[in-house]
Amino acid sequence: MIRTVTARHIACPGTKIISSPLLKSERKKEIKNEKIISLFLVISTFIVTISCYAQTSYTNDGLTLSVTEEFADKVLVKTPENDEKGILFSVSEKESVEAAKAEGYPWESAGWLFDISCISEDEMHKLRCDDIPGYNIFAEDTDGNYYIYMQPTDVRVVREDYNDAAALERWTAANRWAHSVRETFITENEDLTSIKFSYTSLDAYLARIMYTDDIKYTVSTTEFGRQQPNGIKASDYIAPLTHDVIYTSARDEETPDGEYLVLDFPDINLRFDFFFEEGKENYIRQVWFNGEHEMLYKAEFTDKNIKASEIMNDFYHEIVLRNSLGYTPDNMVGTWAEKIAGRGFIEITESEEPGKYHIMINWSASAWQKAVWEMTAEATGNGAELRYENGKHSILTWQSEDNMTEEEIYTNGSGTFNLLSTFELVWFDETEHAADGSVFINAGM
Repeated sequence: MIRTVTARHIACPGTKIISSPLLKSERKKEIKNEKIISLFLVISTFIVTISCYAQTSYTNDGLTLSVTEEFADKVLVKTPENDEKGILFSVSEKESVEAAKAEGYPWESAGWLFDISCISEDEMHKLRCDDIPGYNIFAEDTDGNYYIYMQPTDVRVVREDYNDAAALERWTAANRWAHSVRETFITENEDLTSIKFSYTSLDAYLARIMYTDDIKYTVSTTEFGRQQPNGIKASDYIAPLTHDVIYTSARDEETPDGEYLVLDFPDINLRFDFFFEEGKENYIRQVWFNGEHEMLYKAEFTDKNIKASEIMNDFYHEIVLRNSLGYTPDNMVGTWAEKIAGRGFIEITESEEPGKYHIMINWSASAWQKAVWEMTAEATGNGAELRYENGKHSILTWQSEDNMTEEEIYTNGSGTFNLLSTFELVWFDETEHAADGSVFINAGM
């Protein structure tokens, strides 16, 4: 551990100098005077800086923690080496430590203000899944490590006289400084960037969905009913709901109306309702003990475009597609028309080779031009899903009834076709996303 006292310089206001022609001797004298004045200003600024901004800095494992001059002699800083919990800095209030010793208390954590620890990404995942009070993951570095600010959940102040208001105010002031340390710690250590997590029950259960395999849950709406994830990777959907967001309690009267998606944990009799009402897509209701208890959250995302219920609905539909409601690829054979404009048609026929299907797609752009795709798809074994890797895409243009040109766009497109029901099909074009947002209905129904 290295303890150094540093001084931070402050900039002095500039002085505007108006020059005029001078004799050579006068100019030399002026230059000499300017050097003396400049040296005086530098010395004066340095003295002022030391008296106002001097601080004590501690280092551990290449990181720096600074204590302002006001608290430099009021706190004790430990910098353990190779701590098994990853602790880099442990800070306590000196007055409480000394008071505890004087009273003969065998209380090692007397006056404890905070610890700063470094942990791996895997350790961060485990920590977020547990209900551990008092910790805050506040930064990450360029090597993928995470930094925790741990504070006590009980009062660690010790005083000879607890009626001494001035003595208690010194404890309060030390805590105010302690709470500001995270921001200055990130500023002082250039490899760190700030991150923001919330620490509610909702956060913990979302983390368990992402990072554990033994949590049982279902997702449901009135559209397709209750669905089990069946091995779906949840992190792609759930991660945006847990990073750079704060969940706060909302008043019961703010509860939205209408439809909602249910994230249910049946083994522990707990569920979360994600509301779809326009303007209230970031309200989530926690319900437990057979509906005897409820709590309403409001999500405040750094990215204002995020809507929690929309993300959960996308996750739900991914599960539905994978589960495929019991349908098989044979249920996809036939003609499918784009639901809204009706300009796109998908024709699926069985190939002579077992397990493969020939697909033709025609999508009219105008009376004289249309897009055409052709591919051979194969059943993936995951319900009613077909996958292709050999998609050929062309644009056909008619100059006249007998004159047509074909422009080849690509020949190695990839994507999937999935059945939502016996009358709805979706096409995921991975090459150009041509059908994003489109649903095709069975043209024979």
